[in-house]
Amino acid sequence: MPNPGPRSWGTVRGMEIGTRRLAAIAVADVVGFSRMMAADEDGTLSALHAHRAAIDPLVLNHGGRIVKSTGDGVLVEFPSATAALRAALEIQDIMGGRNDALPESRRMQFRVGINVSEVVADDSGDVYGDGVNIAARIEALADPGGISITNAVYEAVRDKIHVAFHDDGEHALKNIPRPVRVWKVAGGPHHHTPTPRVTTARTLATVAVLPFDNMSDDPDQEYFADGITEDLLTALSYDRDLAVVARNSTFAYRGTPTDVRTVARELDATHVVEGSVRKGGDRVRVTAQLIDAETGHHLWADRYDGKLDDIFALQDEMVAAIASKLRPFLRETAGKRHTAAGIASFDAWDLTIRGRYHLNTNSIDGAHQAIELFDQARRLEPQFAPPVASSAIAWMILAALGWRREGVNAWERGYADAEAAYVLDGDDHMVLTAISMARSQTGRPEDGIAFARRMIELNPLAAMGYHLLGHSLDVSGKPHDAVGEFTKAWQLGSHEPIRFDIANDLGHAHYMTDNYEAARTWGEQSLRLLPNYLIAHILLAATHGQLGESAERRQHVEAVLAARPEFSCARFRTRLGYIHDRDRDHFIDGLRKAGLPE
Repeated sequence: MPNPGPRSWGTVRGMEIGTRRLAAIAVADVVGFSRMMAADEDGTLSALHAHRAAIDPLVLNHGGRIVKSTGDGVLVEFPSATAALRAALEIQDIMGGRNDALPESRRMQFRVGINVSEVVADDSGDVYGDGVNIAARIEALADPGGISITNAVYEAVRDKIHVAFHDDGEHALKNIPRPVRVWKVAGGPHHHTPTPRVTTARTLATVAVLPFDNMSDDPDQEYFADGITEDLLTALSYDRDLAVVARNSTFAYRGTPTDVRTVARELDATHVVEGSVRKGGDRVRVTAQLIDAETGHHLWADRYDGKLDDIFALQDEMVAAIASKLRPFLRETAGKRHTAAGIASFDAWDLTIRGRYHLNTNSIDGAHQAIELFDQARRLEPQFAPPVASSAIAWMILAALGWRREGVNAWERGYADAEAAYVLDGDDHMVLTAISMARSQTGRPEDGIAFARRMIELNPLAAMGYHLLGHSLDVSGKPHDAVGEFTKAWQLGSHEPIRFDIANDLGHAHYMTDNYEAARTWGEQSLRLLPNYLIAHILLAATHGQLGESAERRQHVEAVLAARPEFSCARFRTRLGYIHDRDRDHFIDGLRKAGLPE
């Protein structure tokens, strides 16, 4: 965009310009993006989407604000030059690892330019000025996979970030009146400490199980197709050399036309399973196929017909067939086969998957409907762990959503069911979810950590395991470690129904590390996902209290008191799950500075 000069700013796009501030601006784009688009438009766009899902949270972890994205380019505002460069180094590091796992033709390399200058902001949040234009110009000077910075950035970071800097001399930049001195940054994974990225080094194949189509005449049988899909996904995840993309990531594609190769690139999968279910009377027909994601070739397909009371045997056959076709890609198949075949009653399994269908709506009504169905399943099969664990999660969701009923303590009901489920089956993924949540909430975060790590061991691509691990680490006084685990949960959980809570928890962890800019960024992200989320308003009130930002502070204080007129710092302190008093004191200090009642 041509620069009209600093004195010509008056209005932009019909908006009054009145906000000037000093900011660090980073501009990035993909090297050779047009060439890649010409060769494979859909594949390139889906790959870019997958990469952005991995790197965008690194921006937010450093308090960055993504101002706008244009095709392959992105413009980001940071609170400081140090934050901007650290984020850029982490992004280039994680992209190096992602590219290493891809064939040459599919590798994407970013160039990044960073400048510090006064910028002008409009009321839409966009930023303008020479500072922005210079960042864009020097980005083009960066090497593929590299970072260029102006001298202003260099002077700000030279003694704070220990990487090598190369003086690239002065450059005459288009529409910039004076030459600009540019430095190139020679960083790498051994020169800094990046946010840990999710790896699946133990695996040789990554499988995405797409939601099976409901081919029954009755649309209400959708839950049944979902149940078949979830059981297949769970059973495959017990194979020690197989990584399985989490349910909420694959279920985002339900009911939409999908190109398997595009979906696989968005999910970083090497293989895709898809199929259909037709249920009629007491019989069921299941079809399934396994597809090589890179070529689109079908490796295997089959059809299974049987009675509903044979459904567990059919599931075992499908899992065995899929695993055998993946055998050339696996070292061994030492995992435990895990299906519902161990229970005597088909009806108990059917009620459980009906309940999970309602529970996945993540609503108060859905949780109540789910609990009724789980209770019916428990009466039929008292030793069947999944409905007990699912009931625990439902009660805890009700508590988290603020549901209240006189004489009923939703947290205590959830804790009790979680403990009962653990006695029945300590290795079921729903049981591990419930018991990790319950133990962390009741002052035993070391147990929560252990159960979360077991979930990750069973499936390293499931966002919930990292979310629970982050929560347990945070409440146990290890917020720096928690940030890394929450970030993994965010990277993997792009379709998680509780994504708003992952963002909020990331904000809390950053708050506890005194990184209030990042806490503010993640709190705002949480509110974008779930407007009027009370816990996010509380986080932002404390954060703005620490930052001394009066107008924003008042906005969130008013929102808290409107939702909870009886709110007090003393009462809220008793609800904080931190095991150390110093952590409770730290958070309450922000609330007091915000002006919330004692």
